[in-house]
Amino acid sequence: MSRTVPRLTALLVLTFASVSGLAGCAGDDDAPQGGDATAPPTDADDPEDAESEEPEVEDAPNVPVGRDPVGVAAGAGDAVWVVSFGTSELARIRPGGSEPDLTVPVGDTPLRVTEAFDAVWLTAFHAGELDRVDPGSGKVTDRVAVGDGAEGVTSGFGSIWVVAQDSGQLVRVDPKARKVVDRIEIGVGARLVSAGKDAMWVGQFNDDKVLRVDPTSGEVTASKKLCSGPQDTVALDGVVWVACTFSDEVLGLDPRTLEVKRRVEVTGSPDPILATDDGRLFVVAEAGPTVHELDAQTGEIIWSQVLSDAVALFDNANVDAAVAGEEIWVSSVSHEAVFHTPLP
Repeated sequence: MSRTVPRLTALLVLTFASVSGLAGCAGDDDAPQGGDATAPPTDADDPEDAESEEPEVEDAPNVPVGRDPVGVAAGAGDAVWVVSFGTSELARIRPGGSEPDLTVPVGDTPLRVTEAFDAVWLTAFHAGELDRVDPGSGKVTDRVAVGDGAEGVTSGFGSIWVVAQDSGQLVRVDPKARKVVDRIEIGVGARLVSAGKDAMWVGQFNDDKVLRVDPTSGEVTASKKLCSGPQDTVALDGVVWVACTFSDEVLGLDPRTLEVKRRVEVTGSPDPILATDDGRLFVVAEAGPTVHELDAQTGEIIWSQVLSDAVALFDNANVDAAVAGEEIWVSSVSHEAVFHTPLP
């Protein structure tokens, strides 16, 4: 599959394949082939031929949600919001809950979610819209047309920001008026957006670059090509950290020059990267999924927790993560659930 194919196309093909039994676009070529049922057994007496078995991974605690969950966000009172694109719904999980206590039908193919300005905001990829949900009643109060392929969403500088992946725009929405107030050209194929102290940061996945966007002027500054598949970003203590999904690494950028200051190997397709309020840095790899804490100064991995045994889905589906209370929550399309584990 070409990297330039929009991710949702591949992701939906995978979902259809799982339901119908057809091969997904990742193809059987990438899957390990099963052994011959009639082949003779391995001679267990010969240590040269005996194969060591991988230890089983015990699943971390998890909460089942709708089909194909991706976006996760922390809410008021340490609640967790999850959007599932397979069932086009938003779910809320209360602290200690074993299942969602609220489920809301939303726009077609919801991908990402955030809580800000006394509301829950989520992107609906195929609907090309930003949905506003009242967190108390669970009612969808507004649908704002933002552009084709609505994906990344965050808050910052008094606004809600949305990446319209297929329109090639970073869209600024006034949360009070609930209207688009600016459209900034960032190129087709950008995905996620985060807010820093002085700028908005965008992972330009297709171009292998990171973009700095001035929230006042709308000026866009692009880095040189950095890695393969830059996706999520977070600014922390004078460094912009970038998860590079295809090249299995996390980069630390100088926010002024956009030059690489740190380069750290993180295997298993690193995807979401986030910082806690007290300045800790975490990245989640799709394989497992696996949570890593990185040293916020050096980027070195200082703690890891494997949550399950899922393989990385690469560009067919993403995982997302959020910190609520003293736990980190991680979505898994493979498990149709959200894992949670205590922070170290």
